[in-house]
This record gives sequence, C-alpha cells and structure tokens, in this order.
Amino acid sequence: MVQTNSQKMAQAAFASVRRRASPGVPEKYASFARSFPSLVHACGLAQAVTFANAKGHAEYLEDLAAVLNKIGHAEAASVDSLEKATREYPVLAYVRLNRNALQAAGWLKRYVEAVAPE
Repeated sequence: MVQTNSQKMAQAAFASVRRRASPGVPEKYASFARSFPSLVHACGLAQAVTFANAKGHAEYLEDLAAVLNKIGHAEAASVDSLEKATREYPVLAYVRLNRNALQAAGWLKRYVEAVAPE
C-alpha cells in the first residue's frame, strides 16, 4: 500500500511522542511542541531551529528530524544536519523543507496534546 507523506509523518510523529511519553511527556517538551509551529510561522524554520537548539530543545528537534527523514529529507536526519540544511539550502529547497517541517511540527503537536495533560 502506498502512503501519503502526511500518513508517513503521522506515523513517525506518533512513534516519537509515544517513546517520549513512557512515564509521561515532559512538560518542557510538551510546551515547546505546542509553540513550535507558531515559532516557524513567525520567524521561519532556520531561526526556529537555531532558537530551539540554543534553548536546549534537542529532544524535540531530534523528533522533528526523524519525522522529516521519514518523508525523504535525508539531509535533515539529525539535529546538526537539519540546522545546516536550513542555513545552506537554496531558496526553493528551503521553502519546501520549511513547509514540510511545519506539517511535521503540526503532527508532533497533535500527538503531544493527545497524550500530555494540560
């Protein structure tokens, strides 16, 4: 069966959040997952990734990179390579990565909201 990119992202995001939620999703992770899509909208993926990395949200970025890798962004398979890609990509490739990262962040947010208490 052929899966859409959205289905692949949903499965990878669910696996990532479920792995983080073994005793419960950490509040720092859950809070950042809820706010990351807005951060990307406001300032773009490059600044959002750099900010997240600087503020110690490496776990979230690892999950975001895993979801992006699942849909074919092999250049974004790790936090370092994701950050490098956001800085060095040509404009069209960056726009595509930004759009896909926003979708991936949306899936992570949905699953965090489903499993994390308010």
